Amino acid sequence: MKKILLALFLLASCSMTTDKGVISGKVISVADGDTMTILTAEKKQIKIRLQGIDAPERGQDFGTVARQQLNNLCYGKTVTVENKGEDQYGRVLGVVYIDGMNVNEYMVRNGLAWYYRHFVNDARLDSLEQLARQEKVNIWSMKNPMPPYEYRKSKR
Repeated sequence: MKKILLALFLLASCSMTTDKGVISGKVISVADGDTMTILTAEKKQIKIRLQGIDAPERGQDFGTVARQQLNNLCYGKTVTVENKGEDQYGRVLGVVYIDGMNVNEYMVRNGLAWYYRHFVNDARLDSLEQLARQEKVNIWSMKNPMPPYEYRKSKR
């Protein structure tokens, strides 16, 4: 029942640009596996950071694969974003939906992002990461994948 109500809410909100923390827009750029820019109906560009996930960085194993997958999934399409706030860089933290599918969950389930436990408590993302690890998909096919936050730290 929850999924049906969420789907109806998302369908109704697709025609709105912003309403009660919901943003809708066309994806015009994908920076990496967890960051995109959308263009709203009012022609406002908004940078979105997918909340609760951390995808490999450029130059890191699977960084290009994660970016390409997010690009293939979303570029040029209209997405709906549950606005969860802003990060320290001014990006909207959000849960992104395309055609009713939770993109944040998709990236974790397909081994293209870590569940970012440090910033959000989400049992669903945690269980999806565990499934991806068990099935050894993408980043989890590696013996000791380096989390992006450690990779960024090593580059400073």
